[in-house]
Amino acid sequence: MEKRALVALVLSLAVLLFWEYFFGLYRTDTPPQQKQEQAAPATTPESQPGAPPPTAGLPVTPAQLPQERLTQLGKQFDNWTVNDQLYKMQVFAPGGRIGSFELKKYRQQLSPDSPPMELVPAQSSGYLPLAVDLLQHQDWQLSNRPFSSSSPKEISLSSGDKPQSLSLSTEIPDQVRLSKTFTFTPDSYVVDLDIQLENLSNAVLSDQMGLSFYVQPYTALKNESSYNASQLSAYQAGSLSTYPLKDLMKKNVTLSPPMDWVAYENNYFIQAVVPLEETGYQIIPRVLSTDTGLTQVVFLSDPFQINPQEKKNFKVRLYMGAKEISRLNQAGHNLSHAVDYGWFTFIAKPLFYVLQWLYKYFHNYGVAIILLTVMIKIVFWPLTQKSYQSMQKMKKVQPKIAQIREKYKDDKEKLNKELMEVYRTHKVNPMGGCLPMVLQIPVFFALYRMLYGAVELRHEPFMWWINDLTAPDRLDVGFPIPYLGGLPVLTILMGISMFIQQKMTPSSGDPRQEQIMLIMPVMFTVFFINFPSGLVLYWLVNNVLSIAQQYMINRQNA
Repeated sequence: MEKRALVALVLSLAVLLFWEYFFGLYRTDTPPQQKQEQAAPATTPESQPGAPPPTAGLPVTPAQLPQERLTQLGKQFDNWTVNDQLYKMQVFAPGGRIGSFELKKYRQQLSPDSPPMELVPAQSSGYLPLAVDLLQHQDWQLSNRPFSSSSPKEISLSSGDKPQSLSLSTEIPDQVRLSKTFTFTPDSYVVDLDIQLENLSNAVLSDQMGLSFYVQPYTALKNESSYNASQLSAYQAGSLSTYPLKDLMKKNVTLSPPMDWVAYENNYFIQAVVPLEETGYQIIPRVLSTDTGLTQVVFLSDPFQINPQEKKNFKVRLYMGAKEISRLNQAGHNLSHAVDYGWFTFIAKPLFYVLQWLYKYFHNYGVAIILLTVMIKIVFWPLTQKSYQSMQKMKKVQPKIAQIREKYKDDKEKLNKELMEVYRTHKVNPMGGCLPMVLQIPVFFALYRMLYGAVELRHEPFMWWINDLTAPDRLDVGFPIPYLGGLPVLTILMGISMFIQQKMTPSSGDPRQEQIMLIMPVMFTVFFINFPSGLVLYWLVNNVLSIAQQYMINRQNA
């Protein structure tokens, strides 16, 4: 009875792992008709057919939104550079748009000569974020007009300094002046943006403003892992919603205010926009290229009117950087919820804080994972001990149970009655070995989500060949291994440890069930091959500790 329940438990766990591993691996192809509608962007704005401007008071459709890119990228644009300890940001004069945002603490690849992580991967195409357009006056092309500034060409920020600003402006004589003021807080990924429109004409300016962000996956779309896919997300009314690229391809999405923030993110990096206006913005994303994943995210203001010689301001807060929980907390506006570990967040976040605490002392996240595993094992030691003891008791009564099953195989009612009598006489709980294990499953999944989703572990080495705890372990053996590349030594050791643990577990006496249980180490080894090496390390250490505990129990009952 107990063994069957255990088999069901392990199989259920395997199904959950299988779902987590394969879910999202296969992208849904866009139907041919939809691909035609979402063709890749044209080379220059002039080659694009002019979209009809929206009619005042009517809903705006994605097709009516301006779509402007910077051309002639080969030329040397006038630009301003902001240097902080965390990032280097460039603002181009055409459109006053962000041309580059490099993170100084993170590299694109593990290699030491890899360039810094770039959060504006669409820069080569000319589709740069912070394009401002007026929907009723698209012919003004404010998103590409040259901006000027009296600010220094380079701004340097140091920890402890006061916030500094960069102000730029452009104007159409006798029509409108557009100003952008960036405010930078030292040692923070937060950048506040104030957009000001000034009516220079003698007539009322009636319009809507569109603030466009152009985003695309941080790595080439074809190389993106299902574990770390880039996607649009929004936090609204205490709930986090995500919009993967394949969903945006299938249907038009419009997000309505109020909302805390909208972001483009993967597990490690985020470009978040926090609307600071009371009325908020409508957010309209649309995929511009199905080949690269290039997506335009438009923040659309409500219709407004500006009297002659008057001004109107729009304010947003940007958070562009790594998803470090401490910095997200400091930024406010519930940005910390961007670090989402699913159903088990309430377990994963405390475990992460413990992991960080251990790292402060040992300066190695691999060692921290081992010590965290030991701590978890100590917490669950009494439950595991009870589970193993229950298995031992069940092993002793197996001959008696087998006799009863054979004797009453044609009388289920009598069979159940006799089995219950045996359990009562020998004080055995058939589920006693199973329930303690069930309680540990949420911890496993919380660790799983935390270890592959924590940017703090990205590119962090452990020892020897394990140089990135968020990547699968691969030992270079001098020649490429098909599909794997290198040898997954840690994963193989984990499978061996699981096999040893299964062999030490008390037998049920049913050969078929024993065969199923011995297949499980093979299945788990296959599932874990592409799991983060940090998670495999946790599972291996946990198995070794379980083997030691099982050995002690077996000696006591020998």
